[in-house]
Amino acid sequence: MKKNNLYIYIDQPFANQQMEMVFPKKFKNPKFNLKFLSTQNISFTKDEIRNYYKSTPSNEIPKNVIYLNSQNEFENYVKKIKSEDLVFLRERSINEIKFNNFDLKLFKKYKIKTIWFDYDPWFKSNLSKSTFLNTLRHIRVATRKLILSMKKYDYEPNYYVGFGTETKKNFIKMGFKKTKYLDCPSIWIKSSKKKPRIKNFIVYVDENLFFSRDQFLFDKKMKKISNVNTFLKDINLFFNILEKKYKTKVIISCSKKYTYDKNYFEGRKIIYGKTLDLISRSKAVVGHSSDALFQAIYSNKPTILLKHKTFNVKKNFFVNFKSINLFDKYANYLEDYLKNKKKINISINKKYYKSILTKYFISKKFKLKNFYENFSKQILQ
Repeated sequence: MKKNNLYIYIDQPFANQQMEMVFPKKFKNPKFNLKFLSTQNISFTKDEIRNYYKSTPSNEIPKNVIYLNSQNEFENYVKKIKSEDLVFLRERSINEIKFNNFDLKLFKKYKIKTIWFDYDPWFKSNLSKSTFLNTLRHIRVATRKLILSMKKYDYEPNYYVGFGTETKKNFIKMGFKKTKYLDCPSIWIKSSKKKPRIKNFIVYVDENLFFSRDQFLFDKKMKKISNVNTFLKDINLFFNILEKKYKTKVIISCSKKYTYDKNYFEGRKIIYGKTLDLISRSKAVVGHSSDALFQAIYSNKPTILLKHKTFNVKKNFFVNFKSINLFDKYANYLEDYLKNKKKINISINKKYYKSILTKYFISKKFKLKNFYENFSKQILQ
């Protein structure tokens, strides 16, 4: 039987790891072939794209992608998509930021069947821990929503993919008349049929000391850390304290998106591309604001989220928001631990974790707790 196409659409540069979170190499569907469709060349310059990929390992740079270089070229391609095919909107970050809906207008014009992917959870504020900061957060989000409503384009996808109970509630409020909701486990967590074997180590979720690739696309002037040497000195001292206090080792977990030219963590073991597995098997997790930390909720792991005075203000705000709203605990400055102003706390609020998991990551009904199996099963129905 001839298969139809499932187009994975994205409007910005990406790495294989980013796409494999949704569609891993073992993803197979008897009804659809996967094809990857990108409009990165419409929204970004060659220099921006080159800088994004310049430190990316070659095996992480995607191949077999259909690149469309202008809106006319995009339209000519879209109008040839068959009525039996589906377009999965993996990410349209830059188009949303610029309120540019040329892609949605063309999908609507040619009656393309699309799947909206609500992949980025917005957590309700934990006001019991921080009223002031979360009020600022609400003002920021409300302002963004107001601007979006003024520039809103009337578009209704055929399917809407979401995670957890809160996303479904928000979907119902949208009032779509024909869109089918697909309730799936989150792409941000990794489950296993076998219970992971807990080992005696603490994992540090690294976020790249020197740069974020996305800054070359969205915030070129951003500097992640004002003084890398100061931060490295402090973080390694903190690891020494942890290892002595808990009689264990700290393992450094890094993304596959980059590789360090040397070991900056005093010889500690560095592992690339295994962060979710390491979180699942660890006794505790140290980090800042990486989305990989979501795994700690699913795996019931204690977390220590760290701010630092060499981080910019925005970064420290994000660390604090994540710690308060996701883990129900305050994020402290790393320097305060070193000066004994703050005590290390690896307790967890299991009831809070369970609530967050159900609201934003996995509905209670799921037995198969990974995204691609549930998604594949539902689009075959």
